[in-house]
Amino acid sequence: MAKAIGMVECNTVSAGFKAADDMAKTAEVELMQAEVTCPGKFVILISGEISAVRASVDRAAVTYADKVIDTFVLGNPHESIFPAIYGTAEPVDMDALG
Repeated sequence: MAKAIGMVECNTVSAGFKAADDMAKTAEVELMQAEVTCPGKFVILISGEISAVRASVDRAAVTYADKVIDTFVLGNPHESIFPAIYGTAEPVDMDALG
């Protein structure tokens, strides 16, 4: 099973919500994050099989071409990325004072 993550950044919140919905319905992906990042911008982060992630990201990029700022797909990321994204990663060595 080859995991991948993909991201789409939209320049309007409404387009971001619609793109997230389309991405979830296009292929079997997990919606990891969909939120407003700064006034008027919306970021969608998904994970799943690399082909499903690519299909979902491509669908958003084509359907909302005038509203999409940028996209990326990262295939086969290290497994430690997922706990870090979810905020469940535990620090291992805490030798620093700060």
